[in-house]
Amino acid sequence: MSKKDFYACVNEKEPPRKFANSPAGVRGFVQSLKANNLLPRDTKIGLESTGPYHYLLSFICAKKGYATHIINPLITNAYNKTTIRKTKTDKKDASLIRYVLTQGAGYPFKETSDTLILKNLVRERAYLSDMRRNTQRKAKDILYKEAIIHAPITRINQEITALLSEKMKDIDRLLRTRNSAIQKLLQTIPGLGPVTSAALVAEITDIKRFPTPKHFTAFIGLDPRVHQSGASINGKGYITKRGSKILRTLFYNCASVAIQRPNTFQDFYHKKVSEGKPKMVALIAATHKLAKVAYAVWKTNAPFDPKRGQT
Repeated sequence: MSKKDFYACVNEKEPPRKFANSPAGVRGFVQSLKANNLLPRDTKIGLESTGPYHYLLSFICAKKGYATHIINPLITNAYNKTTIRKTKTDKKDASLIRYVLTQGAGYPFKETSDTLILKNLVRERAYLSDMRRNTQRKAKDILYKEAIIHAPITRINQEITALLSEKMKDIDRLLRTRNSAIQKLLQTIPGLGPVTSAALVAEITDIKRFPTPKHFTAFIGLDPRVHQSGASINGKGYITKRGSKILRTLFYNCASVAIQRPNTFQDFYHKKVSEGKPKMVALIAATHKLAKVAYAVWKTNAPFDPKRGQT
């Protein structure tokens, strides 16, 4: 997939065909499928997640009834490394994506206009939050220098920080207007607020994508990284940090808030500390637990109940 066009591979015998990444081009692609008797009931479409460029094809194909699956580029890259020549062209990528799809890779495209709006609001807020953090850091640096020379330099960073804060509040107001039943359900979990619940719904869309909590925490990047050689060498249990950085950061922030108040996560955190774990390790463990609880609440469609554990 690219901004202007995409290549499609329908079988191993024919070379991939090029189509314009436009409404007319996608309609032409769908017509070519039907002309080859590749109907929605028995045809699966796979495509890489490529920023915004895969959305047009995904939405139209899903609307036409085709089972559309989104594949992480990391997976296709990993398969490409197993080949001898390791060539990478758009045509080769189309054939590789088709092969990876036949091996079961990818997850069903369940996006809607509502979830797409929600996802972009959440990501825009995360982007503004990063910008605000950087401008706050610069503002402190300037203030420190002003104290040394006893003279003003600039207040531009404070002004930018205030503006970013206002824009983040605007996004928060928009997120509250899209507070779905699932979001309200997730907010029954201690420490998990409107922004995180919105991010979860936006980024996950359908919790059924993940058959187990381990698959869910792996998607976020909170799963432990395993490093083992033979039977005697084991690396430390760091988390992989491979997955949704937005969700990982939000869960970490939520856990940081949750352990400040009496609840199951605070108890869990103090238990880990009492066992001799460093505070940061204990906090990461609480973050992992919070993610597993969120998975259970969403999967069972039942509010958080500390008595049941829900992990």
